[in-house]
Amino acid sequence: MSHKLLSIAAICATMMACNSNKTETAVSTSIELPGTVDNESFAANVESISVMNLQMDDKWSLGGYQRLALADNYTYMLEPRNLDLLCFENKTGDIVSRRTIKGNGPGEINYLNSMYCIGDTLCIYDQDRIVRQYNQKGTFLGKMCELDESFMNYNLLRLSNGDYAMIVPFSFSSDTTPALLLTDNQFNVKSKHFTVPQCNVFISFGYAPTYYANNDTVHFFVLYDNHFYTVSGDTEQSIDFVLPNPLTIKNVKDLIGNNNFNPYDYDGNYTGLGESGKFVSFIYNYDKTRYRLLLDKRTNNVVSVNLDEDLEDSATGFVINLIKKSEVFQTDGKYLYALSKNSQMAEILEGHDDILDARLQKTQAEYRAYLERNADYMKDLEPEERDAVTVLLKIKLKD
Repeated sequence: MSHKLLSIAAICATMMACNSNKTETAVSTSIELPGTVDNESFAANVESISVMNLQMDDKWSLGGYQRLALADNYTYMLEPRNLDLLCFENKTGDIVSRRTIKGNGPGEINYLNSMYCIGDTLCIYDQDRIVRQYNQKGTFLGKMCELDESFMNYNLLRLSNGDYAMIVPFSFSSDTTPALLLTDNQFNVKSKHFTVPQCNVFISFGYAPTYYANNDTVHFFVLYDNHFYTVSGDTEQSIDFVLPNPLTIKNVKDLIGNNNFNPYDYDGNYTGLGESGKFVSFIYNYDKTRYRLLLDKRTNNVVSVNLDEDLEDSATGFVINLIKKSEVFQTDGKYLYALSKNSQMAEILEGHDDILDARLQKTQAEYRAYLERNADYMKDLEPEERDAVTVLLKIKLKD
């Protein structure tokens, strides 16, 4: 997932002296990218691609729901522009409720920072630093808390132990801002980790966040810095992904006032971050080409696939095509959640029964069940609308 560029909010070049962090990283590793590009190895480490058999309606089938939060018995999804909130029942896939929460009234917001669940209650953290709570019917339950201005530039993650992680996705000026704060459940700061990267250029885009928490371990990128950061308990780790053409202060002068700036002209630009099994996965640019990477958390070995390459018909090619034609937008540490289009699923899974392996045969059966469940709705759509119907995938990587 890759997250799509929505708009350039600001361009800010900052040249700063590199100071040592107050907290030393426990482990620091360098890895050169693109790494080993190997279609067979990549596909072999994909354990399953499941289709979530959800109920459709006119909003869900055509919407770009880019945020997901898993509750004990429900799945919440949010469309980030119009702030349309959906709730599904996990066992049946039925829509429980749908409402728009955009606005200035009680329970309404204008910009989402992050969302998470406590039990079956959805918590939404907005740009005003307020955490609001909702039940599965979409009913506003009230404000959980309002954070003070010291958390203004942070996004919020809830850990499995009830504590919180606060992430800085980018910085415009400070060379002393911690990239991550760990707090207790009352938002009292317990520890600070990683100074915001220095001697670098930070650019703010309308991206969905490139961070997540798996149990009590936090993983994140800071935009246009080439380090992948991990904090687990008292242990800090960073991986420096070495690329030949990163965005730096040396070329920022060419960007100032350039309305045609294209982030894909530079190496890095990490998106679609997720974790499943023994792998961390994300998309990155290298030499104006997009790659999806699997990073073995135990060995730091990497294997990549070229997302811009056309693959021949084979089980390996179909597995990779399913992944590269979907947009990974969320993770819970067990699965990568991805959105795909009906037309893309049909192109890959139908008409190739003699080539599909056991994994893909299961994916095909689940895909057909999804279409059958929603056949009455689909028959009333125009062809282009039917092609655009959204399919939600759960991708499991091997342990």
